Amino acid sequence: MNKTIEDLVVKLSHDPFNPELNFSCAAEYQKLNQTASAVSFYLRAAEFGVDTHQDIVYTSLLKIAECFKDQKDRQWNVTNYLLHAVGYLPNRPEAYFLLSQYFETQGSWQECYTWAQLGINVDHTLNKLPADVGYEHYYCLEFQKAVAGWWVGRKDESKYIFEQLIKYEFISDKYKKAVSSNLERIK
Repeated sequence: MNKTIEDLVVKLSHDPFNPELNFSCAAEYQKLNQTASAVSFYLRAAEFGVDTHQDIVYTSLLKIAECFKDQKDRQWNVTNYLLHAVGYLPNRPEAYFLLSQYFETQGSWQECYTWAQLGINVDHTLNKLPADVGYEHYYCLEFQKAVAGWWVGRKDESKYIFEQLIKYEFISDKYKKAVSSNLERIK
């Protein structure tokens, strides 16, 4: 067993209802690709933190969806936990982004577009989550909207969004390359 996990399990034995310790334990199991164990501890973190640790609960729900996505053939579980996250903290953008990405992978372009649009309209000035879930900045949702817009017949809107995104100085290299690639295809 991993030394870090051993230490966390010992700490948890003294404080089993601590959402932070359960979250940390889940994250360590996820790093080891032991997703069943990770899901178990994320569920505990979400259950025990519901009244006191909103960001941990929300992030746990997103991470559970990520674990199920990694297990393949668990699409219902993926969307279910992402929808739980939206319902729990509807003013945060990350779950909207992940739902939009999920529907992009399914080729469900209208759903991809709609979730991106909904996410664009929430608060983007909130504190950072306790773990990375793949959401960088509000431009991620704009990118999703532009990609999906192309496929749902909003070609002019899509092109316009990509042209605006390429001007952002703060956009990550990963997104800058993806925006450039999409603009080349459009032209």
